[in-house]
Amino acid sequence: METEVVELDLTSRDGLEKAIIRARRTAFVARFIVLRESKRTRAHRVIELMEWGELTTVEELAGRFRAAFVENGDNMVPVDRDLRRALAHSFRSLKFFVEEYAVRATLNFIDALEDYERSNELLFVAEDQPKPGGWRLPTELRKLKVQDAAPGAKRGSRKPKHAAHP
Repeated sequence: METEVVELDLTSRDGLEKAIIRARRTAFVARFIVLRESKRTRAHRVIELMEWGELTTVEELAGRFRAAFVENGDNMVPVDRDLRRALAHSFRSLKFFVEEYAVRATLNFIDALEDYERSNELLFVAEDQPKPGGWRLPTELRKLKVQDAAPGAKRGSRKPKHAAHP
């Protein structure tokens, strides 16, 4: 897993600002995973392979997620509702969980899915855990990434436009 290794310095203004960016992004992605869990769309496949930078803001990431749904031709009413709800969650939970969310910050969606699975394992007994729905399993996504990176892999055969952060 490529979770960021973060040493939090919540005493300096710069350290606190960076922790807030990471925490909001983590809270947003975690909530978005839950909100879209029961949906299935090709935009999910694009988002699953996305990566982002250490200081990518939640607004930038929400814009990239939204663009994937627009390009797929999805009905934007429920997508925009879920994006708004996930953004609101990133503000609400922030005052309680800055340190926790900043430490759990990831640089890609696959790692965020793994964090989601770990959270479910802690919250639910095995038979009560939510069943996978709209998102593929992180192990399956990692295999796809390895296949795409292999020499001789067909360019663009599996990797969507939005997979890598510029």
